[in-house]
Amino acid sequence: MVHRNFRLARTVALMAAVTALALSAPAFAAGIGEEDVPSTSVVPAEGPNGAAPVNPPSSATSPSAPSGTYVPAPAGMKPTSPSHHASSRHSVREPEIEPAQARLKVLEDAPVYSAPAKSSKHLEQMSAGKFVDVTGSTHYYLQVRLKSGQTGYIDPSAVELVKPADKVFVLSHDAGVLDKPNRWAKKLAEVHQGHNVHVVGVSLNYMRIRMKSGLEGFIPMTALE
Repeated sequence: MVHRNFRLARTVALMAAVTALALSAPAFAAGIGEEDVPSTSVVPAEGPNGAAPVNPPSSATSPSAPSGTYVPAPAGMKPTSPSHHASSRHSVREPEIEPAQARLKVLEDAPVYSAPAKSSKHLEQMSAGKFVDVTGSTHYYLQVRLKSGQTGYIDPSAVELVKPADKVFVLSHDAGVLDKPNRWAKKLAEVHQGHNVHVVGVSLNYMRIRMKSGLEGFIPMTALE
C-alpha cells in the first residue's frame, strides 16, 4: 500500500513539472530578441563561370537605378565622352602654309582677313602704296604679319607679287613650270637640268621664267642652286 502511494505521488509530481514547463515555454520564446539571433549573410549564387553576378536579378526589371549607383555599360559598348564631342565640333583646322619671306608693295586697298577666306573676320584695311610683310602663302592667299603682331591673309592680286628681272640661269635640277608661285599651282610644262632658262621675274621663293615657246610660268629657286 505504501509502495503504491509512493508511485502515485511520483507520477503526480512528474505531471506537475511537465505542466509547468509547458506554461513557461511561450514566455521563454517571447524573451528571445533580435540580438539573440545569430547574424547571417546572404551569399549570391555563382554564375556559369563561378563568379557572382554583377547585378542582382531584380535589377534587370528595375526602371531606374538609385542616384549615385554605378550601372556598368552592356558588354561591347564603350562609354562616350561628351567633352570629346564638344571639343571636336569646335576644333579649327589650321591652313597649310608654304613658308616665304618678302616685303611687298600694296597695289590697291584691300582687307586683311583673320583666315584665308573672305567670310572670315577683317583684321585691318591695307591702303595702296603701303608695304606688307609676307610670311608665307596658302592655296589662294598670302599670309602676312601686321604691325600689331597679328597674322592675317591678303589676296595676292592686291600686292606686287612679281618683281621684274632679266637674267639667264642654268638649271641644276629638273623642275615643273607652274602657273602660280606656290606648290598648289597647276603644272604647265617641265624644264630639265643643264638647260638655260630666262628669268623674267622673282616672286617669293619662285622665279618667273619665259620659255622659247613664249610660255611663262614659275619654277622654285631650288632648281637654280
